[in-house]
Amino acid sequence: MNLIDLDGLRRLARRGGQFLERIIGSVAVPKQGWFSGFAVFSFGFLSVFPALPDQLALGRFESQAPFVVEESPEFASQKPDYEALCLWKKDQAKLASLESVSLKQEREVECDPEEKKLLNEAALEPANDPEQAEGKELGNTIREIVAGYPMEEMVPAITEYDREVAGLIVGIAKKESNWGKRVPTKNGQDCFNYWGYKGAGSRGTAMGHGCFGSPEEAVQAIGNRLEELVALRKGSDPAKMVVWKCGSSCASHSDASVKKWISDVNLYYRQIASN
Repeated sequence: MNLIDLDGLRRLARRGGQFLERIIGSVAVPKQGWFSGFAVFSFGFLSVFPALPDQLALGRFESQAPFVVEESPEFASQKPDYEALCLWKKDQAKLASLESVSLKQEREVECDPEEKKLLNEAALEPANDPEQAEGKELGNTIREIVAGYPMEEMVPAITEYDREVAGLIVGIAKKESNWGKRVPTKNGQDCFNYWGYKGAGSRGTAMGHGCFGSPEEAVQAIGNRLEELVALRKGSDPAKMVVWKCGSSCASHSDASVKKWISDVNLYYRQIASN
């Protein structure tokens, strides 16, 4: 049986205990973590003596007073930086959200409220289209002339044509029907034929003249026919459009009536075509 030098073991254990005490005293461990910290160092200390009998080791620890480690003064003065932690969490959340955000959403995030307002107002502004501006001005001119007459309903459709053709549409309608106050009807309903046009419309004919289904249909039929005549006669002057009154020949019409027709049509044609 091997003899054990108990005095030597005691001296060795005492030095080990002092060493352990210095190590633990220099380590900053929170109060709530003393148990786990003490367990780690205890395991390390006991591992220095793997050959000690269990009884000897147990008697060593039971005979000593409870081991107490005080909190390091330096650690006690240090407090967690909760503000920095909060900012870090916010940055992480923002980065995570940006990974799935669309380009449109990114633009909305970048724009401040005032910038977004300016962008929305710019989007609502009509484009600076010369043709659109011309059509609006033409519509205002015609509307002032035919205000209060049935033909006023046809203004938007008339502005689809250039000023010369639009002037003929308005001028001829004044001469032939007083802008819709003398018109052919069918079954008591307006045929929208304000020009004495004899070609059939979508509703056939009525009273020897064409009967249209809507104001837009009527304007399109007349406007297209006048465009053809302007091209054939090489001009839109009412004197060249007298064929509208006479047909192929004015032989059966008095010279005075022909001149009157040209003069009356020309009065409104000039107001529109020359602007």
